[in-house]
This record gives sequence, C-alpha cells and structure tokens, in this order.
Amino acid sequence: MDLSAIFYIATATVLAVGLFYFLSTGQGHATDKSKSDAPKPGESQFHRDVRKRIEKNDQQEQLRQRLIQAGFYGRNAIFWITASKLLSFVIPLLVAVGVSSFTKIPFSTTILVGGAVAIAGIIVPSFVLDKLKTKRQTLIRRAIPDALDILSICLEAGMSLPASLARVSQELATAHPELALELAIVDRETRMGRGVGESMRSLADRFDLEELRSMSTVIVQAEKYGSSLSDAMEVFAASMRQKRMYAAETLAQQAVAKILIPTVICILPALFVVTMGPAAITIFRELSKQ
Repeated sequence: MDLSAIFYIATATVLAVGLFYFLSTGQGHATDKSKSDAPKPGESQFHRDVRKRIEKNDQQEQLRQRLIQAGFYGRNAIFWITASKLLSFVIPLLVAVGVSSFTKIPFSTTILVGGAVAIAGIIVPSFVLDKLKTKRQTLIRRAIPDALDILSICLEAGMSLPASLARVSQELATAHPELALELAIVDRETRMGRGVGESMRSLADRFDLEELRSMSTVIVQAEKYGSSLSDAMEVFAASMRQKRMYAAETLAQQAVAKILIPTVICILPALFVVTMGPAAITIFRELSKQ
C-alpha cells in the first residue's frame, strides 16, 4: 500500500470519528456546542462539569424518548442504536479498504463509495425512527375512536375507569393490538398506585399524540372536579369521530388531485397514440407517394 492509500485511510478515519462524534452528541450547530462548553460568569469548574453532565443526560433522555415513540422500550435501546450507527459507519470503510486491497479497483474510488455509504448509515437510522413513529401514530389515531366508543359503553354500564380501560384492552386485542398493549400498560401502572390521568399522559408522551393528551386532560379534569366521566368521554368520543370524518374528507379531496398525475403520465399518451397514430401513418404514406 503506497503513501496515498495511507493518507486516504488516515483522512477517512479522522472524518469518521469527527462526524460520528458530531452526530452522536445531538448538537445541530457548532456554535451551540461552543456556547454550552464556555464557562458562565462566576461559574466554577465543578458547576461547569455538573451542567455539562446534566446537558448530556438531557440529550440521552431525548434520544430515549425518540426510541420509545418509535416502539423500542428496552433498556439497552440507546446502546443498540449507537452501536448500529457506529457499525454502519465503520464497516463500509473497512469493506472499501479490503476491496481496494484484493482487487484492481482504485482506492480513491472505493473509499469515496464507502464513505458515502457510511454517511448514509449514520443518517438513515434517524429517518427509520421517524418513520416508525409516524406509523405507530397512524395506527393509534385510527384505533382511538373505537376505543372511546367501548370506553363510553363501559362507563355508562357502571364500571370504574380502570376496569373500563382493562376491558377496552381486552376487546381491542385483535382489531388494534398496538393500542390494546398500551392500555394494558396503563392498567398495570394504575394497579401499582399511579393515577389514571397520569398514566394516560405517559401514554400520550409515548406516542406524541395530541388526541391522547386531550383524552388525559379530560380524565384529569373529570377526576379533579367530580364531573360525570361517562358524559365527558361521550362528548370527547363524538368530537373524535367528527375529527376522523374531517380527516377522511381531506384525504378524499386530495385523491382527486393525486389521480391526475397517473392520468396525465400514463393514460393520455396512450390515448394520443391510439387516436392520432392511424392519421399520422396515413399522412406519412401520402407524403411518401408524392
């Protein structure tokens, strides 16, 4: 291996370590990081270390919250997402070095391709988390009206709110397993002594849904002021059904505009060929005779 290859390897290694550190810290701008590291007026070294430790814990908590919203509840989720980013960055670079060593492909070409794949390996997991979060939100948003209907029926029948939530979890286990599992978690937290409103608020944080936050607010206010929870949930269920109807109407209106794209691209050219093709052939034959 010549000196240029060694230079490329050293450069790629430095870029890998620097880029991975930059992305793993969660800082969007270098100026923000410099401001956080700069000592404040009258701040001692001990308080500065404590502040940096707290900021680091906040970043880890934000990453943990993103993983929970994506459906990863394990304790080692942060370790695995970090390890996946690191491996997806290092492995393409190692493969690039190996390919250039055992083949005649130029090292500059392999390291460029490997570097591009490595950078994509760091960025892609974040997009995957956002995609999983959006998918879970869609599933729960579709299941909320059905859950509210069953919950209202259970409350009108005289069941308590914890028992109603447990019943809803059992009834929705087949149709909406995601929401049934989350309501089972809420039921377990309630049995351990936590308030139903607080458990529902934690459920809303796990999915980052405004509908669940509104539902938890309704439950907390009903418990606080002693109002009829069944009436409150019935009104909330009606509003959720109305909101679901508005969302369906919006999608239906969007479908009219979206269907124009395949119509213009696929159907109209074929229609022009069928209608104008024979006439074009006839005109071409007549001109060729002359």
